[in-house]
Amino acid sequence: MTAPGITTAAITTAGITAADWAFRHNPDDWPATLPRRHGVGLAPEALPAGMAVMLDTSVYISRLRNRLPPAIIACIDARPVRHSAVACAEMAIGAGLLAPAHPATPRNRAAIARLLAALPETDIVAPDPAAWTEAGMIAGILARTQHGAAGADGRRRLLNDALLFLSARAAGAALISADHADMGRLAGFDPTVPLVLFAP
Repeated sequence: MTAPGITTAAITTAGITAADWAFRHNPDDWPATLPRRHGVGLAPEALPAGMAVMLDTSVYISRLRNRLPPAIIACIDARPVRHSAVACAEMAIGAGLLAPAHPATPRNRAAIARLLAALPETDIVAPDPAAWTEAGMIAGILARTQHGAAGADGRRRLLNDALLFLSARAAGAALISADHADMGRLAGFDPTVPLVLFAP
């Protein structure tokens, strides 16, 4: 049975479809909990010279708190940086969630605004339709195998992690993150994406 308005002929001649993107990872190949992978991630100095980096939201948060390790700062300062629209959205959500009446809100919101103002549009990368669809499958697999379906909030967090991971792949960039657990497991879906993991 086809969806309303979609003919069988259209399905067979459409070429690449969303199913090709989604089922790049067969969910039946991931029936149980993925083991935590130890030793995943490169040291910052091990990245190839000139390779761009993309920053997970955890990097921006650590920067705001002055908790970025010196080796990570040096790595970022020495390379082209591709900022993810996903990380920008997560920071904007944080600013929007701050209660207007709270005395700390003006200071905290201003810090996020300054950080976002330092990210030029030309350096921001947005996931394409293929990445959105593939990330949805990956997030579903991780929510089922790692987090007991995770609930709506957990699934959104996993979707954002997968989108960041796939955006780094599309940009040919190494992904820098403090999220050892989920990013380490994402590496199992595509071990070709260079990861730099750090403890904030």
